[in-house]
Amino acid sequence: MSNVAHHGVIEMEDGKHRISRERSIFLLVPPAQHQVIRREIRQLIPELIGEFLGMWYIMATATAITCMMLFYSPSPFLPGFLGLALPWGFAFTFMVFSVGAISGGHFNFSVTLAFACFRGFPKWKALPYFVAQVLGGTCGTLNMWFTYYPVGYQIAAGKPLSEATTVTAAFFNNADLSEYTTIHSFGIQAFYTAFLLFVIFAITDPYNPLAPGANMFPVIVGFLVMQLGCSLGMINQFTINPSRDLSARIAGAMLGMGKTALPGPGGMLWANQIGSMLGGISGGFVYEALVRPFMPRVEELGPTPFMIQWEKFYNWIRGRKGESIYRTNQNGIASASQDDQIQVSETFEQKRYIHEEDKFASNVQHVPD
Repeated sequence: MSNVAHHGVIEMEDGKHRISRERSIFLLVPPAQHQVIRREIRQLIPELIGEFLGMWYIMATATAITCMMLFYSPSPFLPGFLGLALPWGFAFTFMVFSVGAISGGHFNFSVTLAFACFRGFPKWKALPYFVAQVLGGTCGTLNMWFTYYPVGYQIAAGKPLSEATTVTAAFFNNADLSEYTTIHSFGIQAFYTAFLLFVIFAITDPYNPLAPGANMFPVIVGFLVMQLGCSLGMINQFTINPSRDLSARIAGAMLGMGKTALPGPGGMLWANQIGSMLGGISGGFVYEALVRPFMPRVEELGPTPFMIQWEKFYNWIRGRKGESIYRTNQNGIASASQDDQIQVSETFEQKRYIHEEDKFASNVQHVPD
């Protein structure tokens, strides 16, 4: 008996049978998993709203602080760059407090990407998060321009906005190419985004006994952003955030800044985007591979899936494929099986780590690390 789906119609031996549109969406998904997928989608919607609102607030307030520093002479923040970096950091602090319990408070695609690679964040959510972050950031940047456009046009003095460097600097990072090449800017984004994710991984690690509680985490993130901003803000405007950079450039292009916004002098767009994404993944990898396995609570909580995969890779390089330090752990942690489904004892309440593609299975529960 043939059973072929085509535009919501199933062709069978006794003729065509029309099915509902709702069911046709799930034709390639086993029926037992339909409710799980619907639940995941319902959960995703408020998460995307949280990322959207958070980025709107951050870009609307933090870029406005940049305007205060650049548009007024003497600038109220001229005595020290701290006056710019501190409000940027607090913008992230306030939004993590506000919507972090819903979406996780990423507000940065480098954070989303690194958590998807190493911390069990669902990979299929990464792109929707990026879109929500960019849309929110674009709205926030336009919100800022609505506030400051009279001063901005006065500073431009009749010139196109793309030629008014003070105005464009309030939107996005276009490093002075006479001092910093695009490749140099790429390296700056990569290194400092790696620093950002390394610290974020450390302060959100349940294996780290010195990690702060949930109430302190947003404050520390704010000070971290401030510290990185004070480190390189005047050099490269400390973008370290693909969502922040792209959203401001889209807003600038909408306001007539042309190629100064997209792709930016010397292709600054790719330097900021690719540099910060690779930097975020690198920072997360360094922590997961070189720091987390040696945390004192590993013996108590057991290995994460990445620790097990990393150990297998390390043993493969040494030619010792069958070895595992987790085989006879005193807490009863079993060694890695061939399908990498690790049975853990009472520490994990008899739950299993499973492959990403299996996390929707109805008979097991995905346990994020």
